[in-house]
Amino acid sequence: MATRNRTNLYISYRQSYTHHPTGPIKYNAFRIADDDERQGLITGGTDLVIEMDILPPRWADISDQVADILETVRKKSFRLDKLHEKHALPGFVDRRDEEREIEQLTHEITQSFRECQQLIKRVQKQAQELDSDAQVVMAHNIQVSLASKVQDLSTQFRKKQSAYLKRLRMGAGTGIDRTGTSISDDGFTDISPTQSTQLQWSNVQPSDAAIIQREREIDDIAKGIIELADIFKDLQSMVIDQGTLLDRIDYNVETASRHVKAANVELDQAANYHKQTRKRKIMLLLVLLIVGMVIILFIRLGTASEPVTPKHTSPSIPQHGHYVNR
Repeated sequence: MATRNRTNLYISYRQSYTHHPTGPIKYNAFRIADDDERQGLITGGTDLVIEMDILPPRWADISDQVADILETVRKKSFRLDKLHEKHALPGFVDRRDEEREIEQLTHEITQSFRECQQLIKRVQKQAQELDSDAQVVMAHNIQVSLASKVQDLSTQFRKKQSAYLKRLRMGAGTGIDRTGTSISDDGFTDISPTQSTQLQWSNVQPSDAAIIQREREIDDIAKGIIELADIFKDLQSMVIDQGTLLDRIDYNVETASRHVKAANVELDQAANYHKQTRKRKIMLLLVLLIVGMVIILFIRLGTASEPVTPKHTSPSIPQHGHYVNR
């Protein structure tokens, strides 16, 4: 096997990186290796910051897994419905491949529901290990939401299986095998007794095999329905909390609505009180002005009614050519 030594090219690329000093390339293999071992990959400065993204919670991956499983279940359920419709029709071909495929799809869908149930229980266990109350509430809401989705899909699948089981039982009761031929002896009336006995014996074995196959299919479907019922019960206990939560939300919404209406009435009353207070302030100001004007009017009337007394002056005596008042 031919090989090439690319060590020198790698070292040249590494030294050309900006975080490392560039220098002449030494082609001494031992010295290069020794210097390269001593040189650190990360500088020793304290200003180096490594950004770390906040990882999503662990139950986020479980939610994605459950969503993928439910999408796969929907596709398989659609394929199974087509096979049920095709298998219910009478025909003259061998239906064993269809029966095996129906059985396999039914088993896979049931196992998928089991897997979803285990994943939802894992969410509950992980929620108990969380420290933040907000994360615990969020994990509980995710658990209830996933349980509700799985419950709805499992209910639809169980109804379809019950309808198919009812169809199989009705077909088994009519005495018609999967090839569309009757099991009765009406077709042997025009045949001799010996030939009739031989034909009856030759047709009894396929008819018995068809009946046994039909009974086995009915048993498998019944077992699948029982398993789905168990899954439904386990998921129902989780969804009950969701119903209680919705009831609490409805109650809180109704209470908040009543409080909002009462607050609206109180706001209207406060607005009326505010308007009345403004009017009262204006009326009080007018009253104060009137009282002030009345006081001023009384003061003026009182000063105008007082008598004016004349002042008495003594005669003036001249002194040095001037009059002096005594």
